[in-house]
Amino acid sequence: MRYERKYRLEQVALPVVEQVIRQHPAGFRPLYPPRWINNLYFDTPDFQFFKDNVVGAPQRLKYRLRWYGRPFAALSNPVLEVKIKDNMVGRKAYHRLPQRNYQATDLPQLVAACRGLAGTGKTLQPLLFNSYYRSYWGAPALPFRLTIDSQLQFGAYRPLPRPVLPYRDESVVVEVKYDAAEDEQSAFVLQHLPFRLSKNSKYVTGINFVYG
Repeated sequence: MRYERKYRLEQVALPVVEQVIRQHPAGFRPLYPPRWINNLYFDTPDFQFFKDNVVGAPQRLKYRLRWYGRPFAALSNPVLEVKIKDNMVGRKAYHRLPQRNYQATDLPQLVAACRGLAGTGKTLQPLLFNSYYRSYWGAPALPFRLTIDSQLQFGAYRPLPRPVLPYRDESVVVEVKYDAAEDEQSAFVLQHLPFRLSKNSKYVTGINFVYG
């Protein structure tokens, strides 16, 4: 189980955020090249996962099909992720699909496969496309990882040859991630970030953009 501390930064340019992270006394530096992260989020027909997130239910789930890279419609080796939240900590379960390069026209097949892996049937509905650009940062002497997400994009699920992501969120999202066992050390890392902790869910943001 791990913590994810989130900061949603509005009207702050990405280079400014990166400079602040570089100046952190823990010595955060990029771990490897940034990449595009793509998701297809699922929910129940009555948006139960969305509602649980909004009200802050102590136990909640999130299902998403994730793949990496560009173009968005090229689904290279996607993985079904189940994000399990228990109060302030969480973990992920991974379910691998047959590994190959899919196209957007394969989405109905992938949705059916995800339902089978999740054991939910049609109570699990594909609702939201999401994509963003992520960089990964680490501190050399501390077991903390930091990510910076920008260029957030959203669109309603449609199995078209070219899925559309018409909605843009110009904010930058910073996340500090660490194992629950390291919570005592977190004060040093968090207190030197000149941002305000906030509740942020890309899924909730996207649902509000797309479905109002």
